[in-house]
Amino acid sequence: MASGRDGVRRAGRSRLRPKKGAIEQLYTAPPAGSVVVCLDEMGPQKATSHPGQQLVRPAAPKAERARQEIDYGRRDVAGYVFGAFQPATGAALAQSYHHRTTTNWVDFLSAVEAWITPATERIYAVVDNLNTHSAPDVLLFSLLHPR
Repeated sequence: MASGRDGVRRAGRSRLRPKKGAIEQLYTAPPAGSVVVCLDEMGPQKATSHPGQQLVRPAAPKAERARQEIDYGRRDVAGYVFGAFQPATGAALAQSYHHRTTTNWVDFLSAVEAWITPATERIYAVVDNLNTHSAPDVLLFSLLHPR
């Protein structure tokens, strides 16, 4: 019979700590010939305008203060921003799309593939578990681009 101590983890000792250290080291010092890229998307993003804090004096003497149209934050143009970030170098790439679709994600992955130096042998892509990140088209893209 197993004692109660075997089934209980000791307090303060995390099994994730070694993994966290390995990920941090991969971020800051990737192996030779490789690069780590964090990929994500934000959206929907909407453009809104805000009144300025101070009066801007124009060069012409008879100009009036600029008037802002009423804006309730609702605009027709909304979109998504897809981004790639290399933690070791600080380099970043961003592209905007009207919709968050698998087709747009694959297009963005193609842009990231072209953005990374061709001499790089291996790419470590860090993504979250959004369903478009593991769609069949994305897996086919990964097979066609073995880096």
